[in-house]
Amino acid sequence: MFLLQDFFKYVRLKNRINHISFFLAFILDIIFIVIFNLTSYKIAWFVGIIIFYIALISLFEKLFARRYFKDKKNIISYIFFREYFGDKKYNIHDNFTKKEIEEFIENLDCKAFISENKIPSEYFFVKNESYSILKFENEHLKHYTRIIPWEIVSWKYSFQDNEGIEEFLEIEYVNDSNETIKEEIISDRIKQKTSFHLFLLFVIHDLKYGKRLSLQRDYHMKKRSSFKIAVFE
Repeated sequence: MFLLQDFFKYVRLKNRINHISFFLAFILDIIFIVIFNLTSYKIAWFVGIIIFYIALISLFEKLFARRYFKDKKNIISYIFFREYFGDKKYNIHDNFTKKEIEEFIENLDCKAFISENKIPSEYFFVKNESYSILKFENEHLKHYTRIIPWEIVSWKYSFQDNEGIEEFLEIEYVNDSNETIKEEIISDRIKQKTSFHLFLLFVIHDLKYGKRLSLQRDYHMKKRSSFKIAVFE
């Protein structure tokens, strides 16, 4: 099962690996340049650091970060890594067969996932903790007083890492009066202890009860630190 706390540990480890790899690459490059008497070739300094840096990152991630990828067939992990890192190697349909996707969704237990990740299923207004804004009720999403079936919900999500995670959510659905409703969910107004809880809740409920929009993604984003799911038509 994907655990958000393990992901945060992996990110911290990845940052340390990057810093250590660059330092060691610089040292190894100096040694290489001196041994082969290439000090007068500026390009050799540059190319050497890049080669050593890439090689060391790959080596250290295989040695120290592999434990975070033991569960290679967890679709939620792939969705989260795909969106956070903006990396196409985590594309769902490139790594899973249709049968594997169906079996994963059939066996997905939203309540168990929420419990293991210690994620609240109801969120309140930050200035009034008794005023409910969002509630995840199995087949339905409750936004303020509106109860919306997941099967009719389209949604967008994006985040920016700017001295703290800023999250943005928007939903669209057709109500009983055949009106198309678009609503912005302003995360700044919602009291939550940890970033990405809302995103994970949207992913698991949409997979289990909705349109499965997170199986695809839109790569036409200018900022790598931002992502969206389900472009509205």
